[in-house]
Amino acid sequence: MGKRAVTFLVAVATAVFVSTGHAQEQPASHSLRVGTFDSRAVAIVYYQSEEQRQFRQDLAKEYSDAEASGDGWRIMQLDAFFPALQHRMHQQGFSTGSVREIVAKLGAELPRVAEEEGVSLIVSKWELPYWSEAVELVDLTPQIVALIDPSDRALMLVDQMKASPPVPMEQFLAQEEGGRPVGEAIRPVIDEQGVEAGIVHYRELQDAAVQRHREFEESRSEEYDFGETQLNELGYRYLGEGETEIAVQVFKLNVECYPDAYNAFDSLGEGYMEAGQTDLAIENYERSLELNPDNDNARQMLERLTDDPPAEGAR
Repeated sequence: MGKRAVTFLVAVATAVFVSTGHAQEQPASHSLRVGTFDSRAVAIVYYQSEEQRQFRQDLAKEYSDAEASGDGWRIMQLDAFFPALQHRMHQQGFSTGSVREIVAKLGAELPRVAEEEGVSLIVSKWELPYWSEAVELVDLTPQIVALIDPSDRALMLVDQMKASPPVPMEQFLAQEEGGRPVGEAIRPVIDEQGVEAGIVHYRELQDAAVQRHREFEESRSEEYDFGETQLNELGYRYLGEGETEIAVQVFKLNVECYPDAYNAFDSLGEGYMEAGQTDLAIENYERSLELNPDNDNARQMLERLTDDPPAEGAR
């Protein structure tokens, strides 16, 4: 995977809130108040945080140091770690993946929010398949997101995300790629020839694995994923770094490659909006809405940019 794996995006979808629970009219009084939150919003804000930015920088440096020192084993470990991390980020930011490890970082702040809001329990709303009429649900997403000190851009991404339902988790199921446990290869050698021979054999297997990894990386160095999301993610990386003009050019290239992709035009519209080119932003959001009349994000952006909601006939 190499250095290109170091730059990963919390690619963020635009979206419509759909309750997965038992949505009934609540009675006047409740025996239990439960705080809920959208785990996607928590993940988006967290991965946009300064802490995570520093974490990615540290990983990039570690990878560079491993390359400089010729540490093939560490390079192989990092090459396996990067896609696994990105896979988890996508599960959390796009779908309903658990964010327990993120929420755990909030420490005593979470009980404080619970006390202030008068709730006895706080849980991701995607983990509530049913609740009775005796339970009152209280959306605490804004309060929990605020604890992570979100940037303006992170809040904008969260706002856009609200318009879409989570991507089904089934789409993120990773394929198992691991080989058989190395212990199965080492144990017979240790039992027959002693522990020193087993250690030597382990080193041999390790060196062979590193060599195979290098050969694999070299063999696929010219193989690229040209999917629609690739340029879209690159454009958002530049947008997040304040390189608006470059982001717009990347989004324009994506539109050229995928002229029927509503999300490509939606992203180009956002790029022009960030660049202050309102007319072009409107033009591209309108095109996105033509391609997908259910794109609520484009509709909301047009309302914001024009103060004139698109006609219902545009649906």
